[in-house]
Amino acid sequence: MAAKEQKTLDKKKLQALSDTPIYKIDLPANRYDLLSIESFAVALKVFMGDMPPPVYKAIEPPTPHEMVVSESVRAVRPYVVCAVLRNVTFSPASYKSFIDLQDKLHQNLCRKRTLVSVGTHDMDTVKGPFKYDAVPRKEIDFVPLKEEQVLNGENFIEHYQKDLQLCKFLHMIEKEPNFPLIRDADDVVMSLPPIINSRHSQITLDTKNIFIEATAVDEYKANVCINQIIAAFSYYCKEQFTVEPVTVKYADGRQVVTPDLSTKEMECKVDWMNRSIGIEWGAEDMARCLTKMLLEATVKDANTISVKVPPTRSDILHQVDVMEDVAIAYGYNNIVKKAPPTLSVGKQEPHSKLSHMVRMEFAQAGYNEALTLSLASYDDCFVKMRKEKDLALAVSIANPQTPEFQMCRISLLPGLMRTVFASIATPVPIKLFEVSDVVLKDATQDTGSRNERRAAAVYCSTSSALDTIHGLMDHVLQMLGCAPKSAAQPDGYRIAPSEDAAFFPGRQAEVFVKGQKVGIFGIIHPQVLKAFGVGMPVTAMELNLEPFV
Repeated sequence: MAAKEQKTLDKKKLQALSDTPIYKIDLPANRYDLLSIESFAVALKVFMGDMPPPVYKAIEPPTPHEMVVSESVRAVRPYVVCAVLRNVTFSPASYKSFIDLQDKLHQNLCRKRTLVSVGTHDMDTVKGPFKYDAVPRKEIDFVPLKEEQVLNGENFIEHYQKDLQLCKFLHMIEKEPNFPLIRDADDVVMSLPPIINSRHSQITLDTKNIFIEATAVDEYKANVCINQIIAAFSYYCKEQFTVEPVTVKYADGRQVVTPDLSTKEMECKVDWMNRSIGIEWGAEDMARCLTKMLLEATVKDANTISVKVPPTRSDILHQVDVMEDVAIAYGYNNIVKKAPPTLSVGKQEPHSKLSHMVRMEFAQAGYNEALTLSLASYDDCFVKMRKEKDLALAVSIANPQTPEFQMCRISLLPGLMRTVFASIATPVPIKLFEVSDVVLKDATQDTGSRNERRAAAVYCSTSSALDTIHGLMDHVLQMLGCAPKSAAQPDGYRIAPSEDAAFFPGRQAEVFVKGQKVGIFGIIHPQVLKAFGVGMPVTAMELNLEPFV
């Protein structure tokens, strides 16, 4: 088509080219059920009304299938999910699609096999019950897929390091003393997940019965993966959309029948979906459209729809996802745009606007912004900063899960000191700032606490720089419209001596505006530097921005 449009071929060759249009279809990243031609075709037929939504069934085999999982795989890939497709008929096109779907799932859902690895086998070449265990390298011998010679565990890694396609998966097992194996009742190796299957159980065009196994570190993702393969290729079974289950027996006594083909049921409110989408549809119309989207929907009452989510639709987690399917079925282009009933003018919130202006001033002064956590430890806030007497100001967490997050910070300086320690290997001077909130107890508030927007900066170098940080404080205050106090500026700021324990005595000062303390700056006390592991002098400032909002 491209050659035809660009007229890069002669007339005879152009006339021989097809006029059939080619469509490119973009699929949502969460719709794994549309990754194969087969499942996409079924979804399209259902949407067009040419067939009802398929119902997937597990039928019991004459002889139950079993997979026995050893305790040894717990440290490697602890879970496995299995299924059997019976009486499958492949064509060259469907066989290629079968392989392609596994590759797509490996790349997307399985996160390049790190979460899940799928293996498919000719059921007629192996014998159950099957075993999944981890075996020492020297005890492994088998012929891998597409190979002629027997490989053992000792030379397996070396051999596949030269394989451009498989070498990128070796890091998952190369440091393990034991390799995971799927074997049959006669100890015939079927697969070494997550790398490669055995040639012995290779799938071919003539394969009729397929054993599918998915080893995983995430059992949920393994179930989703198996369900997508079943949904796509049970279409080719003699009895369509059927699968034989496998009982997985774990070493701890847990038994799981896989695959899980159960449906999820949820109720959705019609008026809520109408408001969310911006349409006016009745329950009957919504139920009909949801059925087109492969969801079995029935009307419970005028405002409620009962929805059954099939095992293939792992993307449906909440009523919001059902609402999205209603919008897709309705057609985004059919939704009429409406002006809101009320008109308003939007503008930046005063705190945010002021914070942005202050950030720009710090950045233009050559300081780098740090974003530290609002929760901190008791040690960082009080012990290291020598401020145990200020504990009454802090909002503490009743049941902290970690010592690092015991309370809300009452100052930005502990976080900046930790950042200086983490940046100590960078060239000096280290110039950092942060503009963010601290949380203080306040009995006058309904919540018993209040947020206070502050700006702080630190300057770390081989020598102290009180004049530098003083100049920065003066610059920020003047930018905020607050000049030094004088006869001409009676409402300006003034500086007074301070006795803050976090700063060096005699090398610190407080800033007052209209009689209210708004900031402090000075040289950090040597004991504070030692507590944070900083071996160079640090000069710091902190300013309360609330009076300037």
